[in-house]
Amino acid sequence: MALAQAIRDKLLSVGTARIAAALAKHGLRRQSLSGLEPLSPFQEALVGEAATAVDACAPGAVLVMESSVTSAPLALLTRRKVAGVVSNSPLRNAAEIARAGLPAWQRASGPASKPLPVEAGDVLFGDRGGLLVIPATMVEQIAEEAVEAMAYEEFVAEQVSSGGGVYGLHIPSGENARRAFAAWRRIRGR
Repeated sequence: MALAQAIRDKLLSVGTARIAAALAKHGLRRQSLSGLEPLSPFQEALVGEAATAVDACAPGAVLVMESSVTSAPLALLTRRKVAGVVSNSPLRNAAEIARAGLPAWQRASGPASKPLPVEAGDVLFGDRGGLLVIPATMVEQIAEEAVEAMAYEEFVAEQVSSGGGVYGLHIPSGENARRAFAAWRRIRGR
């Protein structure tokens, strides 16, 4: 099942830090794909469902490659309108992929010691803050919680910048904080 555009937009609006925090709330603290690097620090953010074979790469999917000598079939991926590529080894055609503007992450040197902990259908999210795996069964909930956390951060920042104190706002569990946040949301139409 393709990742809904609304969920994709929510994830893109919040970034890795908030997504990682939402995952951690559910006990998922090791969702980062460490050792992988973006081809370019200036590439677009990567978000899409993982596909472990080119034939399974639907529009908006991310091709996950495990082989030790890797060359992504750029022309085919471009025709399929994939969201990007994640490789557990160096990409031989990295320069070509970067020039094409396709977001890609790779293990920059040496062969991978173990397979990536990614299942087909999981959602991959990568930006300048890192690359994360979101379990397919939780992606909608994680996106919603991350957006909610961002809204609360904006509320707190606004309260502080208008001269209010932070007492009772740093933990959104107090009744006064909940009421103030609900009123803030109504005023903002959020």
